Amino acid sequence: MDIRRQKEYVWTRVAVFLCLCDWSASQLSYSVSEEVNKGTIVGNIAKDLNLNIQDLEKRDLRVVSGNSKKYFDVDLKTGALYVCDRIDREELCPNSEKCSLNTEAILSHPTHLHRIEVEIIDVNDNTPSFLEKESIFNIWESSIPGERYLLPMANDADTGSNSVNSYRLSANEYFSLDVQQSESAELVLQKSLDREKQSVIHLTLTALDGGKPPRSGTLVIVVNVMDTNDNAPVFSQPLYKARVPENAPFQTSILSVSATDLDEGVNSVIVYSFIERGKFNPENVFSINSNTGEIYVIGEVDYEKNTAYDIRIQARDKGMPSKSVHGKILVEVIDLNDNRPEIIITSLMSPVKEDAEIGTVVALVTVTDRDGGKNGLTNAKIIGNVPFKLKLNYKNYYSLTVGGPLDREKDFHYNVTIMATDEGSPPLSSTSVIAVHIADVNDNIPIFSEPVINVSVKENSAVGTTVCTITAVDPDVEENAKVTYSLLNVISKGIPIASISINSETGDIISLQSFNYEEIKTFQFKVQATDSGVPPLSSNVTVNVLVLDENDNSPAILPPYSEHGSVNSESIPYSAEAGYFVAKIRAVDADSGYNALLSYHLSEPRGNNLFRIGTSSGEIRTKRRMSDNDLKSHPLVVLVCDNGEPSLSATVSIEVVVVENTADIQTQFRHVPIKEESFSDLNLYLLIAIVSVSVIFLLSLVTLMAVKCHRTDGTFSRYSAPMITTHPDGSWSYSKSTQQYDVCFSSDTLKSDVVVFPAPFPPADGDLISINGGDTFTRTQTLPNKEKIWSIGAAQTVYSVTEESSPGTTVGNLAKDLHLNIQDLETRDFHISGQNTKYFEVNVQSGMLLVKDRIDREEMCSRNVKCSLEVEAIVKSPLNLYRFEVKILDINDNAPSFRIPRIVLNASESAFIGERFALPKAFDADVGNHAVKGYKLSQNEHFTLDVQNGGEPTMSAEMVLHKNLDREKQSVIKLTLTAVDGGKPPKSGMLHITVNVQDVNDNIPIFDKPLYKAVLPENTPYGATVVSVHARDLDEGLNGEIFYSFINQDNDNFADIFSINPTTGEITVNGEVDHEKSNAVEIRVQAKDKGSSPRASHCKVLVEITDVNDNSPEITVTSLVDFVREDAPLDTMVGLITVRDNDADKNGAVQVMIVNPVPFKIKNTYKNHFSLVVDGTLDREVASYYNVTITANDEGDPPLSGTSVITVHVSDVNDNAPRFKDPVINVFVKENSPVGAVIYTMTADDPDDDENAKVTFSVINNSRKNNMIGSVVNINSETGDIISLQSFNYEEIKTFQFKVQATDSGVPPLSSNVTVNVLVLDENDNSPAILPPYSEHGSVNSESIPYSAEAGYFVAKIRAVDADSGYNALLSYHLSEPRGNNLFRIGTSSGEIRTKRRMSDNDLKSHPLVVLVCDNGEPSLSATVSIEVVVVENTADIQTQFRHVPIKEESFSDLNLYLLIAIVSVSVIFLLSLVTLMAVKCHRTDGTFSRYSAPMITTHPDGSWSYSKSTQQYDVCFSSDTLKSDVVVFPAPFPPADGDLISINGGDTFTRTQTLPNKEKPVKKIRVCVSTEDSAVPSGTFQLHQQNLSQAQL
Repeated sequence: MDIRRQKEYVWTRVAVFLCLCDWSASQLSYSVSEEVNKGTIVGNIAKDLNLNIQDLEKRDLRVVSGNSKKYFDVDLKTGALYVCDRIDREELCPNSEKCSLNTEAILSHPTHLHRIEVEIIDVNDNTPSFLEKESIFNIWESSIPGERYLLPMANDADTGSNSVNSYRLSANEYFSLDVQQSESAELVLQKSLDREKQSVIHLTLTALDGGKPPRSGTLVIVVNVMDTNDNAPVFSQPLYKARVPENAPFQTSILSVSATDLDEGVNSVIVYSFIERGKFNPENVFSINSNTGEIYVIGEVDYEKNTAYDIRIQARDKGMPSKSVHGKILVEVIDLNDNRPEIIITSLMSPVKEDAEIGTVVALVTVTDRDGGKNGLTNAKIIGNVPFKLKLNYKNYYSLTVGGPLDREKDFHYNVTIMATDEGSPPLSSTSVIAVHIADVNDNIPIFSEPVINVSVKENSAVGTTVCTITAVDPDVEENAKVTYSLLNVISKGIPIASISINSETGDIISLQSFNYEEIKTFQFKVQATDSGVPPLSSNVTVNVLVLDENDNSPAILPPYSEHGSVNSESIPYSAEAGYFVAKIRAVDADSGYNALLSYHLSEPRGNNLFRIGTSSGEIRTKRRMSDNDLKSHPLVVLVCDNGEPSLSATVSIEVVVVENTADIQTQFRHVPIKEESFSDLNLYLLIAIVSVSVIFLLSLVTLMAVKCHRTDGTFSRYSAPMITTHPDGSWSYSKSTQQYDVCFSSDTLKSDVVVFPAPFPPADGDLISINGGDTFTRTQTLPNKEKIWSIGAAQTVYSVTEESSPGTTVGNLAKDLHLNIQDLETRDFHISGQNTKYFEVNVQSGMLLVKDRIDREEMCSRNVKCSLEVEAIVKSPLNLYRFEVKILDINDNAPSFRIPRIVLNASESAFIGERFALPKAFDADVGNHAVKGYKLSQNEHFTLDVQNGGEPTMSAEMVLHKNLDREKQSVIKLTLTAVDGGKPPKSGMLHITVNVQDVNDNIPIFDKPLYKAVLPENTPYGATVVSVHARDLDEGLNGEIFYSFINQDNDNFADIFSINPTTGEITVNGEVDHEKSNAVEIRVQAKDKGSSPRASHCKVLVEITDVNDNSPEITVTSLVDFVREDAPLDTMVGLITVRDNDADKNGAVQVMIVNPVPFKIKNTYKNHFSLVVDGTLDREVASYYNVTITANDEGDPPLSGTSVITVHVSDVNDNAPRFKDPVINVFVKENSPVGAVIYTMTADDPDDDENAKVTFSVINNSRKNNMIGSVVNINSETGDIISLQSFNYEEIKTFQFKVQATDSGVPPLSSNVTVNVLVLDENDNSPAILPPYSEHGSVNSESIPYSAEAGYFVAKIRAVDADSGYNALLSYHLSEPRGNNLFRIGTSSGEIRTKRRMSDNDLKSHPLVVLVCDNGEPSLSATVSIEVVVVENTADIQTQFRHVPIKEESFSDLNLYLLIAIVSVSVIFLLSLVTLMAVKCHRTDGTFSRYSAPMITTHPDGSWSYSKSTQQYDVCFSSDTLKSDVVVFPAPFPPADGDLISINGGDTFTRTQTLPNKEKPVKKIRVCVSTEDSAVPSGTFQLHQQNLSQAQL
């Protein structure tokens, strides 16, 4: 990077000089040797350029170079060019014949550029050297004289005669040196090598150059003589013996084998391994360490499987070819007591009935032990205290029998643990657990929790009430424990049995009638519980039912005050003192207990507090003395209440009359009013009110139920909720999901059982589902009886039969040997059983045991000497079990065989006599004398057979070489090995042996010619064939297969562009073939065979590379300015460009041009150096950068070109003033807007960049009027926000104007102006003002109308004005009258008050009216005026005559009272229902509809309706005298500009006026009142009132 930067710096300075002034160029050439001293003069520049020496310093003569170092400088006093730094030709021009340095001499005033070329001459300053100081060769001692080994090449950085010239080799007796024109050297073997005589040979190779004096470099050569494998390993002994206990743990070492080899190195390294023989693979049980020969256990060693192992091992060295030897190991296995007894359950009867007799057989148990002798003898017993015992039947066969009584209720199952122990040392044992389940027998009756059950039941309880539930427990299970309940026909005190019933399944006792405590207080009955066992068992329980008293009787008043509805009278003297006895009320209650405890309470007229009553005694006494203010008659009401729940009561009325003295005989009674016969208007109104309220209430209930049902249908349809439906016939259906259950009750029964089948049809084992359990359902199932009574016949019989006997062959007379009567065999179902029954069958007519199927001893018992089958014979009535054994005798039915029919042995022709080859072992499935007894080998002249007969299975055979092999004479030897068994006649099996004689590598590959030549054009594609080399080897196989490869010379990297096929020798292109890098390539090719001791030879390939025009010109920008000002003059230098073409001569000559039209051009400065200069006007706003495309074309055939794109950025100059979008800007501002509000934001664009585009704003103060503007508005210079400094009043000022200036931050700054017109918008800030004569604030104005005025009579006209304008000044008039009066109306727009109808006698004589005047602003403002309208008889009367107002009746009859009470009651009930409905509705709405924005419409008593959605609410009021109305509803906070008319009846026209947005609260309630006046007013006229709602109102 540093060199590149220095080069760019130098060339930049040169380009600057060339662009700023006129220039001229010339060329000077000098030469100088490398490594000359500093200050050495190269030449005189001043003299050669004809320059005046005195002008050199004044014209600033200097030398510049593009190199990283400055090698030359000029002396300004003499004009001489001298060396100023060390020059190393090898560093500057490595591997190049010609080396020169280019520098430039520059003169100023005027500027001249002179190019100087200095050639560097080579000197002999480098010594030949090898890439490595030492080279090692590994040469086999079997190598043939004449073999060649290519030596490394020496490298000399010098060129020409100073490079490497010759090589020399140190004196020795084995090798000589062959040098070919100092380009390569080869080491040639002159004498055969002998590793035992000399294993390492040291040589020295010397390289000399052609300098004077010459320089030299040395290379140490080390030749390692490689050993040949000519000795086979030898075991230390021919037979190894070892003993191992069975079950020896893994990695237990058995023994170690050892073999030695006289060779050295890898030829003496021995690898040990097993040899697999027959079907036994030693590696499954044992493992051998391949390096040490140690053998250890890795598998299971089991004496029962193998008593001894015959193992063959092999010792093989790692030589090539390797040699091997075989050994034999005999491993004896020592038996141990390592097998536990095995307990097998051959038959099990489960469950066992709990009433089974002692001796009943439960299971058959077999105990086996794989060990032999004493270790295989076993004893079995039961561990633990269980009601079972183990009985020995025969040898290791046992039976498990019942040994004691069984009770399932105590233990429903037993885990019987059986332990079997052998007689080994130490003894081993095993256990087995037999799960014996006890079957239930119905031996337990149902048990009630108590013998007597007391039950309480309330009187008057509903029919069908569950009185109690009876529960009985049966310790049995399943059907035996299933309890049903029933009533015994024994009941006390004459209560019929039909008064109660019981559910047979659940035990629920249900009442069939309602009980009256006053009639019966207790009764008794019995319930029987019966199980479902066979036979069924039952038990009884007594149930006492106690009837509990309920408060169902009201108190009864005793005489003399018992007359119902009458008013009793008592008299007291006026002089009675406090506590005076008035009367005593007595009452009784038919109930008992707390329900019969009575209390007395007194009710007097309001304001009277004269009497009291005893709460418990019922005595009425005075509380104080009489006073003059007390009435003469006192009506009293006495309330008698009991203490039941709920409390019941009775009342009695007493009128107490006060008399002057006690002497008065006649009692004064209070007059009892008589019911009015007449029916007054008040009665009619009250009756109408009662009927109306009742009808409304009923309609509301009906509507609620309809809505509820409708919503239920739509709501619950989404859920899978169960649905129960009743039917007219008394049945009901239950439906859930896709299942439906229909239950039908007959009309003439009081109880029913229901069977429910959820599936499409009742299952075979469907259970009964009972609702009230009154009936019994019995399910009977018949199952096969599998119970058996076992008895064991302890007998053992042994038979024998040869394998492969024909079916039907008699084995023995089984019936005779078992002492069975032949005539009873068939009736007693005599048969055999067990796992071996497929081989035998019994003839029930003769009792003979016959062969049933083919018997293969080898299949059943493998190679075991003993082979027998155990079979069981079973006879019934009584049941007996007999076991017998059938021995299978072997016959010679299998011939010896080898695992593979043929094998191949590879023997080297250099094998020594006596070398052994292990042969596979034959396998014979037969045993004893029928097994393999010997081997035979076919006749041949090279091998003999050595059979080691230690008795089968240790017999083995080896093939021994007794004559040398010669591959050229016989390459393949075929032999036959025959294995013979001891049968009569004997059987045999053969193995075909093929011996391949392996070749020895004793021939060297030879090339067809020593030098190959090829011509190749550069840029030849990859994979192209250059030349093919070929060599021949007289050997065969791997020794004759040749592998081709390149031999890399020390610094010859050009050979890497080629590759060679290692098999065919074809050389192809594998890299870039470039004539400019190398015009010729020398390749060394080696041919090596694939023998174990490979031999090789070499040849040379010379490839000449011809040149083609394959290099495009390369354009390099050596210097480029970052930015060019857009006002730069013509010929301003932008950058320096260098064009290079690696081709030479005509192919390297280039021409440069600009392709695209840009304001730049190319100037040639010298040869391939160019400069890019400005050639036109630049404007950054039009183009901020230019992509200049430069193309360079060479003169080759065909010509090639190169293109480069140079990006030239243009820097900004402040040449553009800021620009406003519009010349005049209109700004709208609301009146009364807050001070400091932003009324508008100014924006201006400047096409310039950075600081030149940064705009600031200001208000121009260039007139007196604008001086006032400074106090009204202000502008933010950075953001352009125009801020109001005062609040504007539309009534004072409607518009004003000022100018804003935008100025950029360039140098010098540029600016522009814009005119701003501010328009003040009117706001509704003035309330309507009432005009005279009704303008007096707070006063009540009076107007008179005649009683005879017709409808439409003019009363008055209200006029009002509004200081606002437009829509805010549009007024509307509304009239408010007292409630119930509907006599007047007012014109919405005219303000005229007129009568709506004629006067009636019921109308008042004076009517106070309130007129509301509203504007249409947002929000609306209003004003009110009060007018009292007085009705006169006629217009001439001065004094107003008023209509008589009816006076309320003073009398209030009983009918009025009852009607009033009815109205109040119905109204209260109606109101409570509405409140409850609203509460429920609100509660549900909160949880259900809160998720939806559902609209809600509410009606009001005045005839209006409201529409609500989300946070907006609209109220619409319709007057009673209109026939049609139009309503415009704006849901948004303000009416949109394009708002549409929402018409209710669509009969009118709506003129829409646009209103500016209002940013007040969006939560609004809009009340729209619509009324229609007379024909003079359009029916579509309406007024819109909008009121803001506070949060509390919402």
